[in-house]
Amino acid sequence: MRAVRFAWVFGIFFLFGLSISASPPAVFADVAPGDVIDTTNWQKAEGLLPAPVLNWVKKGDFVLNIGELGYDEKEYFDFLVKESLTANIGKYDVNEKDIIVDLKTGKPPEFVSGLPFPDVDPKDPKAGQKFLYNKHYAAFSTGNQNVAFQAIWVGKSGFEREIGARFVNAPMDGYPPARSISNPDGIQRYTLISVDRPYDIAGFNLLLWRYRDDRQDLNLSYIPAIRRVRRMSPANRSDAFVGSDFCIDDPNGYDGKICMFEWKVLRTQDALLPCKSKEPERLVQTKRGAWQTTADVTPSVYGFQTEGWQGAPWAPVKLFWVKRRVVVIEAVSKDRYYNYGKQEMWYDPVARFPKYKIIYDRAGDYWKTMYVGFSAYGSADGEMKFMLPDIQDIVDDRSQHASLCENASERNLWKLHAVVDMNDFTLSGFQKYCK
Repeated sequence: MRAVRFAWVFGIFFLFGLSISASPPAVFADVAPGDVIDTTNWQKAEGLLPAPVLNWVKKGDFVLNIGELGYDEKEYFDFLVKESLTANIGKYDVNEKDIIVDLKTGKPPEFVSGLPFPDVDPKDPKAGQKFLYNKHYAAFSTGNQNVAFQAIWVGKSGFEREIGARFVNAPMDGYPPARSISNPDGIQRYTLISVDRPYDIAGFNLLLWRYRDDRQDLNLSYIPAIRRVRRMSPANRSDAFVGSDFCIDDPNGYDGKICMFEWKVLRTQDALLPCKSKEPERLVQTKRGAWQTTADVTPSVYGFQTEGWQGAPWAPVKLFWVKRRVVVIEAVSKDRYYNYGKQEMWYDPVARFPKYKIIYDRAGDYWKTMYVGFSAYGSADGEMKFMLPDIQDIVDDRSQHASLCENASERNLWKLHAVVDMNDFTLSGFQKYCK
C-alpha cells in the first residue's frame, strides 16, 4: 500500500514537474528604434499593443518599423495651450453630470482658454472625463477648421471605392476669437460635414450643435434620396458613416459628448504608437490669414498601393511606431440604442488624443479597432504650431474590411484659424447645402 501511495505521489510530482519545465520562459517585451516587428518576432511587441493589433502583426497583416521622432511633441501646441498648462492648474473640475465647472463658483465657466485640466491624475475618479475634455479642447485650439478628406473602402481584394467630403468646424469655446460671437444657446461647437462625391451619395450633409451643458447634441442630416432634413437621435452618431466602417463619433479617435458616457481609467502602460512624419510638416499663411497645410505633406501609403506587399491590403507600409506611456480608458454609452458597446481607448497624455480605440458590440464581443496618429505642423518662423491628425484608420475584424481616412495631403489642403460663415450653422444656412 505504501509503495502504491509513493508511486502515486511520485507520479503527480513528476507530471507537475514536467508541466513546470515545459512552460516557456517569461518574455519581457521591449523594442528599440531600428527594430522591425513581424511574424518572426512579434513577441517583442507583446504587451505594447492592443490585442487585435498584435494579432495583425502575428498573422503577417502588419509589419511595424520602430523609430523615434525628430522633434518634441510638447512644443507643437498653440501658445494658448502652453499658457494653460500653468494658468489652469486647479481652476476647473467635472461635476456629477460630467460637465466642466469653475472650482470657485461651482458653475460652468463662461469660457475656457486652452486645456481645462493640465495636470490630470489617472487615479482621479473623473480622470477619464478630464482626459477626453483635454482632447476636445486641444482640437479647439486650432480654431475654425475647413478641411477636405476622403474615406477609402478597402477589402481583402484591395481598393473598392472612396468618398470625398468636407469638414467645417467652429468652436465656440477654447478659441478666443469666438468670444466676440453671440452665443445665446450656449454652444460649445458647431460642425458641418458635407459629402460631395461620388454622385450616388453627393449631397449628404450633417450639422451638429454641441451644447456646453448636459443637453443632448442637436444633430440634423440631409439625405438626398428622401430630399428632406431630419433630426437625428444622438444614438445615430454610432451609425455607419455613409456605409463606411467609421461611425460619426469616431473622428480623432473619439468625438462623442462626454457626459453621455460612463468612464473608467483601467491602467497606465507603455505602448507602441503610429506616426507618419519624423520631422514637422509645413504650414503657410493664406491671404485671408488662415494657416494652411501644403501639397508636399508626407503621403500615406498602404498595402494595396504597394507592389509585392504580402500583408493586409489596408495595412500602412510607411509608418513608424514610437514607444510612449499611455492611459487606457474605458467608455460605455449611457444610451442603450448606441451601436457600440464598450470602447477601450489608449490615450496619449502628451499629444492629448486617443491613439487606439478597441470597439466591442452591445453583447460585449470584440468588433473593430481604430488607430490614430498625429504629426507636428508648424510655420517657418515658429509662430504657429499644431498637432494634427494624419492617420485615422479603422479595421473591422469581423468582416475583414477597413476604411482609411486621407487627411491633409497633396489634394487636401487643410485650413486652420479659417474664416467661416457662421450662417452655415443655422437651419436656413444648412439648407443651402441640401440640394
